[in-house]
Amino acid sequence: MRKNNLCLILLLMLSICCAGCGKVDSNKYKKVAILKFTTHPALDELEKGFSQKLQNLFKNKNDSVIIEYYNADGRVQNAKSIAGSLNISKPDIIFVIGTPAAIQLVNTPSNIPIIYGAVADPIGAKIIPSDRVTGIQNAGENIIVKALSFIRIAFPNAKTIGTIYNPSEQNSKYVQTFMEKNSSNYGFKFIQVPITEISQITSSIEYLSNQVDVIYSANDNTVNSGIGSVTTICEKKNIPFVIGDLSTLSKGPLFAIGLEYLSMGFDLADITFKILNGAKITDFPPREAPNPQIWMNNLTKKKMGYIEPEGLEILINKSIN
Repeated sequence: MRKNNLCLILLLMLSICCAGCGKVDSNKYKKVAILKFTTHPALDELEKGFSQKLQNLFKNKNDSVIIEYYNADGRVQNAKSIAGSLNISKPDIIFVIGTPAAIQLVNTPSNIPIIYGAVADPIGAKIIPSDRVTGIQNAGENIIVKALSFIRIAFPNAKTIGTIYNPSEQNSKYVQTFMEKNSSNYGFKFIQVPITEISQITSSIEYLSNQVDVIYSANDNTVNSGIGSVTTICEKKNIPFVIGDLSTLSKGPLFAIGLEYLSMGFDLADITFKILNGAKITDFPPREAPNPQIWMNNLTKKKMGYIEPEGLEILINKSIN
């Protein structure tokens, strides 16, 4: 097995090295680097959608593309090092997944075009404006408004909504501003509990479960990483838990209201393909977050004994379990 793996690695290295040899037609050959900040189901789906669509687009055009994959393993220093190495290897374009990695790329002097995904607040993170950067946000006021509107319909008697969030996460701070702004518009008192690490989740959710009618986590990586602690307490207290990440719905929340990352990867691949074929990156202005989907966990619904209000089913895009 180790021998086979070594052969695969050598073959991959050989295919990458061919970019610099005379046997490759430079008019047909493109090199794309993907830098992902960390492994996460949603980010993995984004990477998968982008890779599959881009390879298919080149195949249909009878052109060649090599995609190099890099993972910073959740470490900013790793992302910084990879950004520096990419400036030396000079791919034709870089697709970056996650705000911390995107920040490191734009802070590395270069003229390589950058396409971003899974970035909540590119302006606040100083990723844009830039004449070499574009992409699609994965958070926005439209998502929060749709979530609060849905929660109001799904839980007509709810008076108080609560959330925990990590204020050191820029994406989380960004969506909190929209929750603060809009909660009262839907008749909710809004309670926030800041946390700084996963170990604080249990005590924070225990507190919230005695204060609120619904718990909603819109976009927070710390909460997503400790999702088991949240769902365990919510199940014990029979408190509805709504999350902003579709990929974690199977772990126990009742509803997820968020973006479908596979299709977002398709859209970003389309943009990348056009740029690689001569279009200017400035022809593709940065896009705000698309409309979210609403998914329901049927297993959690049964455990809670939740009864849907009349008409709610037409708002739900998908049910799992």
